[in-house]
Amino acid sequence: MARSRMPSMFGMLLSFCTFLFITHKNSLVAVSVEVASSYEPTDISILDCSSSDLPFLIDRDDIGSLHVPRTNFSVVSKYYPLSPVYHQKPKLCIHKKPFTYTFPVSSGPKFIRLHFNPFSFSGFHMSKALFSVSVAHFTLLKTSVASYSKLQLHDSYTVKEFCTNVDDGVLNVTFTPSPDVSDAFAFVNKIEVVSMPSNLYIQEAVSLPLIGQASPYYIKNSKALEMMHRLNIGGEFIPALEDTGMFRKWIPDASFLTTDGSNSGIVISDVQIKQSSRIPAYVGPTQVYASARTVVADGSNQSRATWLLPVESGFYYLVRLHFCEISNKAKGVGYRVFHVYIKDQTAEDQADIFLWSHGAGIPVYRDYIVNFSEHTKRRKNLSLSIHNGNGSIRTFKPAILNGLEIFKLSDSNNSLAGTFSFGMAKYSNPWRKEGASYKALKICAQIMSCILLLFYLPTLWQIVAAIDWKGQRKAFMQSQSSDHCQNFTFDEVKVATNNFSDALLLGAGGYGKVYKGSINGGTNLVAIKRANPCSHQ
Repeated sequence: MARSRMPSMFGMLLSFCTFLFITHKNSLVAVSVEVASSYEPTDISILDCSSSDLPFLIDRDDIGSLHVPRTNFSVVSKYYPLSPVYHQKPKLCIHKKPFTYTFPVSSGPKFIRLHFNPFSFSGFHMSKALFSVSVAHFTLLKTSVASYSKLQLHDSYTVKEFCTNVDDGVLNVTFTPSPDVSDAFAFVNKIEVVSMPSNLYIQEAVSLPLIGQASPYYIKNSKALEMMHRLNIGGEFIPALEDTGMFRKWIPDASFLTTDGSNSGIVISDVQIKQSSRIPAYVGPTQVYASARTVVADGSNQSRATWLLPVESGFYYLVRLHFCEISNKAKGVGYRVFHVYIKDQTAEDQADIFLWSHGAGIPVYRDYIVNFSEHTKRRKNLSLSIHNGNGSIRTFKPAILNGLEIFKLSDSNNSLAGTFSFGMAKYSNPWRKEGASYKALKICAQIMSCILLLFYLPTLWQIVAAIDWKGQRKAFMQSQSSDHCQNFTFDEVKVATNNFSDALLLGAGGYGKVYKGSINGGTNLVAIKRANPCSHQ
C-alpha cells in the first residue's frame, strides 16, 4: 500500500514563545514553554473562554454574541494544554444568536478542536443547549436532547477534534442556536486551531482498501474528518505536549478490549525505534511504537485480541493501524505473520510487519475504509481483531498491534453531525488530572500506601495472631468436651471439694453423695459424685 511522501521533520528541539489571543478590548495574554517536536505548526490559534481577560458571559444581563475582531487574532507559536484558571471550573462562552469566530490562518489542512463542559445552573439548562457548529460548507456537529441524555455533568468534559482543509487563509467557526427551540443557545469552553502536515490523513492519490469490497476507496480533500478514537495500544496515556507537534492525545486501549486482557499481553520494545523515509516522524509519537499488545498463545493458533470501538451509523470511517516490529530476534520477512480482521472481515490475511517496514524498530501504518453508512438510531461497534498466524506453536510469533486511529468521514451532505454529539470521545476533566502530574500523584499514593502498610503491619499481625489463638483455644475446649473428657486425680478432686466438705454437699442417694466442686482455678463449677462402695460402681 502506498504511503505518504511528506518530507520528514524530526529530531528538532523547538523553543516556543506563544501568545494566546482572546479578545475583549484588545486584551492579550502571553505564556511560554519548551516543546520537543518533530513537526512545527505554522498556525496555533486558541480562544479560551476561561481567560481572566474574557468576561464570563453568563454573568451579563444581555447575553448575546461575543465579537472577536479578526485583527486581534494572530499566529500563535505555542500550545498549552491547560490554562492556569482551569484549576477552577472552566468558564464558557454562550451565544443566543448565530455567531462566527474568525481565525486568520495559512492555507492547508487544520485541526479544529472544540472543548465542551456541559453545565446546569439557574437560567440555563442543557436541554436548551441545542445548536450546530459549522466550518465553511461542513456541519461539524449538531446537538440534540440525545446529546446530553447519558452525560454526567460533573465528569463530562469533551473534546471534539476535526480535520478540514482551508483554501482562502480564513477559518470561520460558526455557532448557530436552533431556530426551532425557544431560548436555545450555543456554548463552547475553548477552541483550538492547529495546522497539520499535508497528506497526514488525506492522501487523494492513494487508493485504500474498502473492507468487504473489491473496489478501492479514495479520500478527497473535499472531505472533512472527525477523530473518534486515538489509542496507544498496550501503552499509557500520552498527553498533548508529548505528541509530535500537533498536540494530539493518545489514550490507553484496555477499556476497549472485549475481555479482561487475559488473552493478551503487553510487550516492550527491545530494539531502538528508528525513523525512515517510508513515513515521517510526526505520524505518531515514539511511545506508541515502543510498546504493543500481543496475543497470548493457547496452543490452538486461534488466539486473538479483540477491541470494540463505538461509532455512529450513517458514515464511512478511516481506520489507521500503527505497527512496529519491536523484537530484536526479527531478522527478515516471515518472522511474524498474523491475521487482521475489521468488522469481522479480513483486512490482512498475511500481515508481516517486517515486510512492510523493511526492518525491526521502524514504524509503519496501514489505512482501511469501513462502511457504516446504513442509518440506524443506535450506536455501532467497530470490531478489530488480531489473530495469531498458522503453523507450529514452536515456530509462529504472536500477533501485535501498537496504535490505532479512527476517523469519521463527512457524508454526501458535507456533515459530520451524529446523534451522540458528546458521547463518543471524552476526556476526563482537565483540571483534575493531566499527563505526568497525574501519574506522579498515583505513584505517590501507591508509595504512601506501602509505607502505611509496613508501619501498621506489626499491629495487624498481633491482632491476627490473637484472633487465631482464641479460635484455636475455642476449638480445643470444644474437642475436650466432646471426644476427650478431662481426667482428674483423686487429690485434685479432694481439692475441688475441700476434702469432701459437708458444706459443699448437694445431696445423697443410694449411689453415693454429690458435692459442689470448682476446677480450673475456681473458674468452673461442677458437680462431683463420690460413689458409695456398697453400690458396686
